[in-house]
Amino acid sequence: MMVLALALMAGKLVSRIKLPSILGWLVIGMLFGPHALGLMPQQVLDAVWYKTVIMWMQCAFGLMLGTELVWKELKSCGKGLVVTTLTQSLGTFIVVTWVFGVVFLTADVPVYLAFLLGGIALATAPAPALSIVNEFHARGPVTNTLLPMAVLDDMIAVMVFFTVNSAVASSVSGGSVPLYMIPVMVLLPVIIGLVTGFPAG
Repeated sequence: MMVLALALMAGKLVSRIKLPSILGWLVIGMLFGPHALGLMPQQVLDAVWYKTVIMWMQCAFGLMLGTELVWKELKSCGKGLVVTTLTQSLGTFIVVTWVFGVVFLTADVPVYLAFLLGGIALATAPAPALSIVNEFHARGPVTNTLLPMAVLDDMIAVMVFFTVNSAVASSVSGGSVPLYMIPVMVLLPVIIGLVTGFPAG
C-alpha cells in the first residue's frame, strides 16, 4: 500500500510539469520493484497470493485494452492498420534478429539466441499509451489507430515468439511446445473475445 501511495504522489508531481502521470508511476515501480533496490524478498515473489494478484491485474488490463478493439473503428482504419501492424512487427523481428545474428556470429555465440531476442523485441507495452490517452482524453484518427495497433502487435508477438521458441527448443534440446498448440494459444483468446465482444458491443 505504501508503494501505491508513493506512486500516486509521484504521478501527481509529474503531472504538475505537464507530463503524463504514468511516468511517475513507472519510476516508483522501477525503484521499489523486485529487481532495483531488492526490497521485495524472494518469498513474496514466489508466494501464490502475489502471483494471483499479478494475474488478476493482467486480466483487468486486458479487458481495458479490449474496450479499444471496436469493430467499426477497426473497419474504418481499413487495410492500412493490418499492413502497418504486420510491417512494423515483422520488420522489427527481422532487423533485431539480423543485427544480433551478425554480432553473435562474430562473438562466437550461438546464433539461435538472435531469433529468441528478435521474438522478445516484438513485445510492446500498450499500458503507457492507454494511460496517456485516458488521462488527456485524447481522441482522433491517430489515437483510434494506435491502441488497436498495439493490441494486434502483441498478438503477432505471441505468435512469432512461441513459433520461434518451439523451433529453437526442438533443435537445441529436443523439447518444444507442440506446433499445433501455437495457433490454439493465439486464436483461443481471440475467439473468446469475439463471442463475448459482439454481444457486449
